[in-house]
Amino acid sequence: MRAIDYCRQIDDSDPMTTWRAHILQLANIAAGCRSILELGSHRGISTAALALAAPDAEVVSVDLCDTVPEGDRVAFWASHGIKNIVPIKDSAAAYLSRCLMAGERFDLVFHDAVHGDAAAAEYVACAEIADIVAIHDWEQLSPPHQDDLVNRFRSWSATSDTRGRHLFVGWRK
Repeated sequence: MRAIDYCRQIDDSDPMTTWRAHILQLANIAAGCRSILELGSHRGISTAALALAAPDAEVVSVDLCDTVPEGDRVAFWASHGIKNIVPIKDSAAAYLSRCLMAGERFDLVFHDAVHGDAAAAEYVACAEIADIVAIHDWEQLSPPHQDDLVNRFRSWSATSDTRGRHLFVGWRK
């Protein structure tokens, strides 16, 4: 299945699901990436789109598994024939800390875990380990933290969905 076909059939009516157009935007960015990290995969819907868009990439999916069991996500991905996702049960903060200590890098990091000012340090860590950073619910971050993050990128964009949620994408190169 192609990522575009998968994205067309996404039911984004649940408030916890990222807007279909934002997921398609992420899939387009992921095409050609070799290493992708998603923080906060919830049901695994956007994770599947990233994996389908970049079938040769390793997609690391980090989630605490507190609302959707990891086994449910893994079964969902398998039902779509997806085999390039590595699920990890952890918090975004803890996983990012280990990545920073190990010098691990990713082509793309999509952060959709904790939102707003509580996640400001996580967003900065994402900028340290990735060439492209995407943040869902960007509007929940206060202007001082937004400015700090924007200044870490060569270019950036933010798009809004029909519910007023923003997807920020920053490019370091």
